[in-house]
Amino acid sequence: MRMPISRRGAIKLGAMALAAAPLPGRAEQPVRLGLTPVFLDNDAALLERLRQALGEAMNMPVELVQRRTYAEVTGLLLERALDAAWLCGYPYLQHRDVLDLVAVPIWRGKPLYQSYLIVG
Repeated sequence: MRMPISRRGAIKLGAMALAAAPLPGRAEQPVRLGLTPVFLDNDAALLERLRQALGEAMNMPVELVQRRTYAEVTGLLLERALDAAWLCGYPYLQHRDVLDLVAVPIWRGKPLYQSYLIVG
């Protein structure tokens, strides 16, 4: 049975998985984590806390790379210009033959995703 995981737990789990993955030729370079528009760039304090939490958990520098669209972040990930990315499920499903999951959110005890459609 899967245990629910908090955001903090997901960050720590992701950081541990990234830290365990060998990054050939990247000894002194930061881990590059791609972020999509789910993280607003006007919330600099949140982004800095995320960068620090990941860096502390992995004991190595982290660089957050923000892009405007999921397609841009996915493209960078597929080109190996990023070490990892925070994506929704669809880009993973499109490229699951070349991408690996590090963490999956748990909602109401299941690996589900919830979103809202808001209309005027």
